[in-house]
Amino acid sequence: MDKKITIFIILTVLLAANASAAKYFVVEVKYFSGSLVFDQMGLRDVEYDQSKADESGFLIKTISFEDKVIDSLHYNISENKKYILYVPYSIAAARIEIYNPANSKIMDLDVSSFADTCGNGICEKHESYESCTKDCPSGSQDDFCDGVEDGICDPDCSPASDADCEATGTSTANTSSPSKTTQRFPSTPGTGETEKPREKSNYFIWILSALAAVIGISLYFFIKKKKENQTISSLRQYIGENVRHGYALQQIKDVLYREGYSEKEINKAIKSIQ
Repeated sequence: MDKKITIFIILTVLLAANASAAKYFVVEVKYFSGSLVFDQMGLRDVEYDQSKADESGFLIKTISFEDKVIDSLHYNISENKKYILYVPYSIAAARIEIYNPANSKIMDLDVSSFADTCGNGICEKHESYESCTKDCPSGSQDDFCDGVEDGICDPDCSPASDADCEATGTSTANTSSPSKTTQRFPSTPGTGETEKPREKSNYFIWILSALAAVIGISLYFFIKKKKENQTISSLRQYIGENVRHGYALQQIKDVLYREGYSEKEINKAIKSIQ
């Protein structure tokens, strides 16, 4: 009998502990030299008693997708320590804001990935037909082009992406948010509209490449010719001066050969003198 009572008490304690556990955003931070530094964050079921009576220290706010305060609490944080902040979880939480004792916002943490608002009947800012068909029906303006043939011209689609827009002859594409429309439903490769600009672009690149090659070759020969003319001019002056001093032409040529000048350069210089 005593053994049964003991087991019953243990089970009762375990059930009570699980019942008191709740889900929290667990934010790990460091506070050094007057600066609060974010380390890491997660979501856990923990047994934690957060007292809200103290209204001093750092203020922590949980903000919804509609920029409304869901919950707030205070933490007393001391210098040169690591802290684990337990912030009550909310399925509608978009971010966590942290304010210092001077009421200046020093941290803004995005927690939208932990949200679970699908099924509440409201197409939230972070939801779309892709992520939550329960709240965001096909054809609604949710920054996502679903392309479903339902007789509704999706305002997030271009006429080419939604057959319903072409059928009704209307176009209500959201030009202010083109990113999802163009990424989810790009124009079909191989169509005339996409291939013609691409062909023109390739043709233009080939023209620029050919022009650059011609300019490069012309510049090379120009520099080579200029250098050759300078060499011939220098040789002509050298040969002329030595001929006037009575040296034989063959002696002068032998000296120039030994200096590394080619026979072609020497002969051109001699020919220009004669």
